[in-house]
Amino acid sequence: MIKKKILIAAMSFTVLALAGCGNSQSNSQVKSSTSSSQSSVTAQQSSSSNKAQEQSSSTSTASESNLSPQQLGTLVALYQDPDWFKSGISDGFMYYGTEDGSGKEVAGYNFVTENGDPTSYIYFKQNGDDVTIKQVIPEGDEIVAEASLHTKHITVSRLLSDYYVNQSQKDEVNGYADQLKPESQYQSDMENKN
Repeated sequence: MIKKKILIAAMSFTVLALAGCGNSQSNSQVKSSTSSSQSSVTAQQSSSSNKAQEQSSSTSTASESNLSPQQLGTLVALYQDPDWFKSGISDGFMYYGTEDGSGKEVAGYNFVTENGDPTSYIYFKQNGDDVTIKQVIPEGDEIVAEASLHTKHITVSRLLSDYYVNQSQKDEVNGYADQLKPESQYQSDMENKN
């Protein structure tokens, strides 16, 4: 009598487990041994656990790419012109902002700048993993007024893998990002400098 109840309970568990997993099996398959059914359920749970870990891993990677404009601007500036950027940071005159639309080609782009001539602005705009970078770069004997806006593309994942992997790099990037000032502060900095 007790063996019969255990067998019924085991079969019921097997049926519920298989139905819950979305498997449709015939009655003859359901009557297979309890141990093989339990192995199957264990394997499915293990597979589900592995999938959950993979999703968690990609979520943590995705959250790292959810960067502030200052962090992304720092990564872009380190990629585009690291010496210029580090010099501006150390002098206390590196700013960030968003182009308001006066320059139609860069409207809506974020930027980092020392607020000098047009070559001192690095514009960037993120679209998913892609970052478009625009900067005025004189070529050959061109003067700044003749120079055109050059466009490059890089991925956020590439910037992160190049500049934001270990804790030391993260601290460096975040330190620079924290030192960037809003461009609206530029005028008062100039008045205080004089």
